[in-house]
Amino acid sequence: MIRGAWTKLRAKLTTNMRQRVAGGLVLAMLVLSIPRPAQAQFGIDLALIIAGLEKINSLLTSQVAAPLQQIQKIESEYTQFQQDVIYPVGAINQLKNAVLMFRNQMKAMNGLMTMQYNSAQLPLTQQLEQLLLSGDPNAVKQVGAVYQQVYGMLPADNQAPQFIRYSIDISDAQAQDAMKRAIELDALAQREMEVSEQLQDQIRTATPGTAPMVEAVAAAWVVRANAYSQSAMSQLMRIRSSSIANQSAISKWATTNTNSLTNAVGKITGTGNQ
Repeated sequence: MIRGAWTKLRAKLTTNMRQRVAGGLVLAMLVLSIPRPAQAQFGIDLALIIAGLEKINSLLTSQVAAPLQQIQKIESEYTQFQQDVIYPVGAINQLKNAVLMFRNQMKAMNGLMTMQYNSAQLPLTQQLEQLLLSGDPNAVKQVGAVYQQVYGMLPADNQAPQFIRYSIDISDAQAQDAMKRAIELDALAQREMEVSEQLQDQIRTATPGTAPMVEAVAAAWVVRANAYSQSAMSQLMRIRSSSIANQSAISKWATTNTNSLTNAVGKITGTGNQ
């Protein structure tokens, strides 16, 4: 807005200056065209020429120099306004230092995000826990096999009623899907944090005004916040998957106990499995 207003003002002043100079030149030509008696050897009236030149010089001084000085003054004030208000060097340097501080704080937070909390004590459960906390998409392929070793296999047809097998199967599927998705979200969160750090580096080398720089810093923090949200979501999914897996394990345990109880009762009554 300010730049547009300044451009219009400068164009207006230039137009007025041109009009005044043109008028002065026309007036000077009229003065020179007035007939005069010959006063020199070649018919040239030097006094008239000198008078015309003096008139032109006077017009240039009054009609051109003054507007030029006004334009220079406005340009100087506008430049000073840019340096003091729009693009103050001190504020830009202060913000760059703040960006560096923010980046150091983010690096410190990365340590918290990548810290491993290993709580399992048995070998198989430790292996599954490491897979879930790895943040490596390639580890998704290994989840199924380790999961079955920890939570058990799907009962055979003759070991459980069909609806129980359906319940166990879908519970296992949901639990494994949630675990795999959690690993993928952890990997995505890590990539987003890397992008955030790259944006921070670009902000430090950028040279716009303070407002765009602040906006860029805010965008970097938004990316960082999304990374935290992704990580929190994966943790919630891990909790949910563990709950589903436990329900599946309880169903398997109940099925096994039912078969054992049936055989025991059959033996007591003499109708047990031979």
